[in-house]
Amino acid sequence: MKKFLALTLCAMMLLGMCVISASAEGQKTTVVFWNSWTGGDGEALQALVNKFNASQDEVFVDMTRTTSFSDMLQTSMPTGEAADLILLNCNDINKYAAYLRDMGDIWENTSLKAEDFSPAYLSVCYKDGTLYGIPFQISTYMLYYNKDLLAQAGYENPPTTFEGWAEAAEKITALSSQEKPIYGSGLFYCYNGQNQSVIQRFGTDYMITGDAENGFKANLLDNEAFANAMIWMKNLYDLGLNPKEKDIDSMMAAGQIGLMTNGGWLKGALDASGVNYGITRLPTVSGEDLADWSLGDVNSFFLTSSATDETAKAAEKFIEWWMTGSGLEAQDVTQGVDYSGMTPNAEWSISMCYLNAYLPTVQSPEYQAETILVDLTPSATAQVQMFAAPGTLFYSDAATLNGEYVENWVFNGPANPTYDDVQAFFADYQADLEDYIAEYYE
Repeated sequence: MKKFLALTLCAMMLLGMCVISASAEGQKTTVVFWNSWTGGDGEALQALVNKFNASQDEVFVDMTRTTSFSDMLQTSMPTGEAADLILLNCNDINKYAAYLRDMGDIWENTSLKAEDFSPAYLSVCYKDGTLYGIPFQISTYMLYYNKDLLAQAGYENPPTTFEGWAEAAEKITALSSQEKPIYGSGLFYCYNGQNQSVIQRFGTDYMITGDAENGFKANLLDNEAFANAMIWMKNLYDLGLNPKEKDIDSMMAAGQIGLMTNGGWLKGALDASGVNYGITRLPTVSGEDLADWSLGDVNSFFLTSSATDETAKAAEKFIEWWMTGSGLEAQDVTQGVDYSGMTPNAEWSISMCYLNAYLPTVQSPEYQAETILVDLTPSATAQVQMFAAPGTLFYSDAATLNGEYVENWVFNGPANPTYDDVQAFFADYQADLEDYIAEYYE
């Protein structure tokens, strides 16, 4: 009953938002835009949307950024009361395809061209030959490191191996004081993307491997790389080298974390905090294959079936401006860097450290001058997704299960775990994955 009431209230709120936005800005066509960019990157996104709204008198983008984004979609999409435009992970196309609008006409309605997008990343925006999305960003997980803490611990450079991570974490944690606790390691037990980015760089494949033609297989047990990752992770927590708090982003911004895995959304908050930080690739076991795992999500602009022909075309104008228009002259969240002359798309990637799929942006001198972005670009054969292969129906289920089992392992797993401990502890989770596969064939 409580869940029903919550969903009902949510639906009423969404309907109210749509009614209010429909009359916004007078004669302009209002595009209702929802996303989950609530971190430091969200402030930059809002600034750019404001710039678009002020730059012309035809379209007004009414944006809502919320942590309830997923719940809002599930509540409003079936009733036709969703936003016109959303930002969504491409792996969720299968989940929401019935409520997404074909975007194939964007090539006729705007100056954008399909050939100007990276084929690898544009391809994941299609399902059964229908284009549902336009790439917005490639969210790559990276190693953030506190330069001052590393230097105090005796390091000139961040570690490139997981063994080096553990050793540096111990020395950095030793710098802690009663007044200011410091942790050498910053892993997120509660955020599946962050912890899976580390797990897969131990060398394991997806949680569910295979394909529809050859069959799928659960991949937690009898998997040495997975076991090694979980043992390494558990020991960091048990030794007190990694905090068990959920909000470790703020701890990194306060100078209390030495090494952490995160995405580009953290950059704005760290810039504003004044912490002396660096960004590089996540470590691997050997330290010699750093370009073989990009481990990110392709987030794209999507039009929902709630959009009318009028609001869909208006949204496409905003997407066109995002790729080809003019951005801000400077942003406070990026330390006043001058972005005059850049497109919003280029400004977004450069200021927030997101890889880009729009080739004119990637090939621009400004983008190529960003060593971090160029260095983070994966090899041609890199494993670029997490949890399950791109386009499978297992992605959301596997991602959710990952968050559950990592938290359970951290708090309830055995001390000083062995390979056999991992097999016993994760047997039930292996069974859950097998159930997902069985449901796929029903």
